[in-house]
Amino acid sequence: MNLDAVIKASAQSVTSKVKNTAARDRILSFIGTKDHAFFGKLTYIHGMLFAVEQKRTEQFIEDLHKLAAAVELYALSFDIFDDLEDQDNFTEPWMQIPSGEALNLSTLIYTISLQMLTEADRSGSLVSLVNNYSINAMIGQHEDLTFYAATEEACLEMTKRKSGSLIAMASMTGVMYSTQHFEPIVEEYATQFGVAAQIDNDYRDLFHTHKSDLAAKKNTLALLYIKREFNDASKELLQFIENGNSIEQQFGSLKAYKEVLHKTGVIHYLNVMKQIAVQKALANLNRLPFPADQIEIIKSHLIK
Repeated sequence: MNLDAVIKASAQSVTSKVKNTAARDRILSFIGTKDHAFFGKLTYIHGMLFAVEQKRTEQFIEDLHKLAAAVELYALSFDIFDDLEDQDNFTEPWMQIPSGEALNLSTLIYTISLQMLTEADRSGSLVSLVNNYSINAMIGQHEDLTFYAATEEACLEMTKRKSGSLIAMASMTGVMYSTQHFEPIVEEYATQFGVAAQIDNDYRDLFHTHKSDLAAKKNTLALLYIKREFNDASKELLQFIENGNSIEQQFGSLKAYKEVLHKTGVIHYLNVMKQIAVQKALANLNRLPFPADQIEIIKSHLIK
């Protein structure tokens, strides 16, 4: 079974709720950009692993697919919100239409996902759970936009809220659907994997020619490290950030820019911080009362 295709098909089916054909076509195009249903699969995997065997009926699995689709749509809406707020990822289709229209459609997708969650919420606890994670993620995004984090510790806490909350939401939704019980271990490892994923994103963003986070002077772990000015390369990079030049204007070429980045030590630092988060996640993941092969299923999906 192609789980990505099943989740995407389920997500696409809910667009029948949208009577305006132009809006529906736009939403379908947005869904079509996702090759892998990362968040939806997290929900499905946790739902299946935490369900007792006799509970895994055909109806249960069908309903779990719908729940996974709701979570995938929810995550898509947050992707669009994030890009609109950060003003980056300009190749995405929602960044190539008027921002007001994109905002309207992302709000519509978000609302549809909540309606789907409500319909699947047999225990009456899923919507409240998701809303709590939504609040944390939105607060984390606000802190990111307003340069709230001035220290490494504050930045890691912000990252837990902004990115960790979404992975925790997807994982815990599957758990709660199957057990009606909150599992702190799942939240702990999912949050740390979210931190690792965000650090990985920050790492890749350093090599983008648009240098969005650096240009915006966001207090990411990378910029906070560079600001400590351990060497001349750090000072050169800070000058680049301040003067607003392009990479070519400042360094002559992307290759020369990358060499300066490496000299600052920030690349090694981010790799270390990512591995610390991964190891914290694995320590909690391995505490699950499951056979090693089942834990490996979660691990293989979360570690990229």
